[in-house]
Amino acid sequence: MSKIPLLDHNSKVPLHKQAEEQLRELIKHPDFSKGEIFPKETELARHWGISRNTLRQAISILVSENLLERKKRIGTRVTQHRITTNLNNWMSFTREMEDMGLVFKNLIIKAHKIQATVDVAKALQIEEGERVVCLQRTRSTDENPMVYFESYFHPRTGISEHENFEKPLYELLDRDHNIVPVYSQEELRAIAATAKIAALLKIEKGQPLLERKRIVLDRARQPVEYNLGYYRNDWFTYSIEIKRSI
Repeated sequence: MSKIPLLDHNSKVPLHKQAEEQLRELIKHPDFSKGEIFPKETELARHWGISRNTLRQAISILVSENLLERKKRIGTRVTQHRITTNLNNWMSFTREMEDMGLVFKNLIIKAHKIQATVDVAKALQIEEGERVVCLQRTRSTDENPMVYFESYFHPRTGISEHENFEKPLYELLDRDHNIVPVYSQEELRAIAATAKIAALLKIEKGQPLLERKRIVLDRARQPVEYNLGYYRNDWFTYSIEIKRSI
């Protein structure tokens, strides 16, 4: 708070306009632009020596411009412009984001072998307990995690835990293993973040997430990959276009 400039009560510029301009400057601060909560209204009003009604007048202007958003029991923060991904067609996450002009990087990337659980075995059509490669990746455009993926690969792909998974995944399958992903069976739902996912995405346990389950098939409709994606709902939305039968 001490670093936030004071308002000039002797100025001819109305206090609510001064507060509005100061808020616009706060929006540009790296901490707040990445989603940190603004100081409480009572603290800001006290710091600037103005009433909460005057402060709310300034905040309301920026909310109407979609620069700030208010959330009950949370506070005021910079609006996070969500990434909308289209479900009409599908491609690798990397290529999909690149088509939007976004470059994602891996913050955490781990690969190891596990025994297939019931769900993994069912998705890949293998025996429960069979050894499969599990790839875990936390990804973002900056240093704040935005999405977490778990991928499980059918043993016949020949993928090992020692691959260079920094490469786009489906290009790796095509170029190095002669497997071309063609079909994707999708399931999308809203869930509450578990302790594990919350820790990986640096959010509160129980915070809403988008969970995307994907079974990737080759040309012969044989399963190649079982993928679980957990998307922060303050960053991602999904859209789909459906044509009505006439």
